[in-house]
Amino acid sequence: MPIGPRLRRTLRVAALLSVTACAGPGTPERSGPGGDLLSSWLQGEPARFGEVLSNAEALRLKIELAVVVGGQDGVPTLERHSFDAGPQYFYPASSVKTCAAIAAVLRLREVETAAGATLGLSTPLRFAPLFEGETLEELDATHIDGGKITLGHALRKVFLVSDNVAFNHLYEFAGNAYVNATMRSAGLTSTRILHRLSEFHEPRDQLRTPSIELLQDGVVVAALPERSDGLTETNAGMTGITAGEHYYGNGQFHDGPFSFLHKNYMSLRDLQDMHIMLLRPDIRIPGRPLGAGFALDPGDAEFMAAAMTETPAESDDPVYDPAVYPDDYSKFLAPGAWKVLPRERLRIRDKVGRAYGFSTTNSEVLDRSTGRSYFLTATLYTNPNGVLNDDDYDYAMADQFFADLGEVVTAKLFAN
Repeated sequence: MPIGPRLRRTLRVAALLSVTACAGPGTPERSGPGGDLLSSWLQGEPARFGEVLSNAEALRLKIELAVVVGGQDGVPTLERHSFDAGPQYFYPASSVKTCAAIAAVLRLREVETAAGATLGLSTPLRFAPLFEGETLEELDATHIDGGKITLGHALRKVFLVSDNVAFNHLYEFAGNAYVNATMRSAGLTSTRILHRLSEFHEPRDQLRTPSIELLQDGVVVAALPERSDGLTETNAGMTGITAGEHYYGNGQFHDGPFSFLHKNYMSLRDLQDMHIMLLRPDIRIPGRPLGAGFALDPGDAEFMAAAMTETPAESDDPVYDPAVYPDDYSKFLAPGAWKVLPRERLRIRDKVGRAYGFSTTNSEVLDRSTGRSYFLTATLYTNPNGVLNDDDYDYAMADQFFADLGEVVTAKLFAN
């Protein structure tokens, strides 16, 4: 079919992507885009998806759909469908914040046991300065209940509006090595969390984390030392670890593609399985042992799940301006799914990511009235001008794609 104007540049950019032949560490076998139920659903909606499907390689379109079904032994399991086009690498952006969230909570419980003190998500934290120009951090003006930095408030900010400062606090509390070990111990072996977000340092410095004190009534009851260890792997060996023709960096315009060699990565399948392990630990994930996942305290897991369920407008701490943070701010599938069924009938728990032209959603959609549910994880790269770090990406195209995808999949699975 004819190529739309906004995609001509994207196709030219795709021809310049730097690729290699070897699969990166932890990269699952690729299924290919055709011959699957999911592909047939997309192909059956040419007005919605025809342009995207015709250019799926350039757009690096990848989708994982997991429908929850009953197992023969009564344990729920998954029926899986995949669409995988383009090179292996995609930048997961904020979708990996869930990794740090889970790891930070697990680390807290270890610190609690070691300290012999009663600690929790509401325990105040104090972060020592680490890099030049930093100062002691212990206050959070958005925290109405006490005004202190706490893991609980950071978790809420991460899941409600994908706050980068909150993520960095979770990342630093857990530590780089602990974040990656937690994910890999759960079988999510593609995980490479290598850096903070919106805070730029040399790769080695991204592994460093500050000393952190935990307080009760202003008294230090436990502390984490400054740490400098972590994962030193890169994305070398993966196809597609560069993108674009030009980029801005360090205040300068550069010719040549932007490299994601030292950027975060997690395969789409591992992202989805992490989401399932957190939200539905009762589900048997095909290819993984029953019960694989995270040894989270049920109350901690429920706290994160509840924050992921809320919209920004429903939050009373922190409080968000609905004009800045609409209800679908962190729920890419919602605008389409809400066209199929009333909002009050659906529960959508999502962690999205968006940066460098990549948009990613990691979602669970539940029909409250029937109990039917599915998990959908997808990514799309929309950067028609081929320049990275210019803040000129076609995110409107990605938003429309995700809305249409949410509508079609919800209608196919729930509207009957």
